[in-house]
Amino acid sequence: MCDCNHGCLPVIFSYDLPIFTPLNIIYNQIKAIQFGIGLLMRYQDSIQRFSQRAGNYDRFRPDYPQALLSFLHETVPITPGLVIADIAAGTGIFTEQIASWGSRVYVIEPNPYMRSMARRRLSACGRCVFLDGTAEATGLPDRSVDLFVSAQAFHWFDLAKTKAEFERTSRSSAHVAVVWNLRNTRSAFESGYELFIRSYATDYLQVSQRKMDTADVRSFFAPSVPKYRVFGHVDSLTYEQLLGRTLSYSFLPDELSPVLPEMTAALEALFKAHQREGRVRLSYKARLFVGQI
Repeated sequence: MCDCNHGCLPVIFSYDLPIFTPLNIIYNQIKAIQFGIGLLMRYQDSIQRFSQRAGNYDRFRPDYPQALLSFLHETVPITPGLVIADIAAGTGIFTEQIASWGSRVYVIEPNPYMRSMARRRLSACGRCVFLDGTAEATGLPDRSVDLFVSAQAFHWFDLAKTKAEFERTSRSSAHVAVVWNLRNTRSAFESGYELFIRSYATDYLQVSQRKMDTADVRSFFAPSVPKYRVFGHVDSLTYEQLLGRTLSYSFLPDELSPVLPEMTAALEALFKAHQREGRVRLSYKARLFVGQI
């Protein structure tokens, strides 16, 4: 039974819907490695692994709920001279939302393909400054930032080096906001999608945000204690949007992979089994940690 609270009819599973057992998952991962995907990802670092994903990332990744932005805006003193640094900004999805505050925003992104997408998305942002840098070496001047934000990227950082860099570049009483969209697995479709991902992923648990414990994030702020809030939101996706989002994940085979036809067939079967009026619902918990360092 769907748990979306919209009175959906019980899901009828078709016989061609793939059932992923632990053996299926191991088999698919072995095939991925045989095709070189596992090796490729092993040698790609956290920066370059998104180079071939930038277009799908920009078009199909979700944004962040307005309630989260409002809470952040209320928590951090927004003064006329506020300077923000978006660290590992990607294609600028979160940057675009906070740029509406009118503050100066340093857009820090080390991947040239992602940074190019961010420049295009933020072309109307006259107060955005783009820098080729990382969390550990931002390229920012000393004592220049009032608010550091990181959306969907904090789990990639070397936290000790990042904290030292933030301390070097922060003004007095600077704030840090760490944000993640975390997919739910509550509905029949969502749990099936999670199982689909684990079946075809090569290093999902090693590189996804799920590897980072809440205690790890809190330790970054120590001895301060950050505020923690969770905001729910839901996307309603067509198959094209679901496929694009799936292909934006760096831990799954990309569009050049020989595994792609099999993977997309499995995804389409999953979509057809759960769609209503040509769409599926994918819900998220948007997690926010905000505090001072």
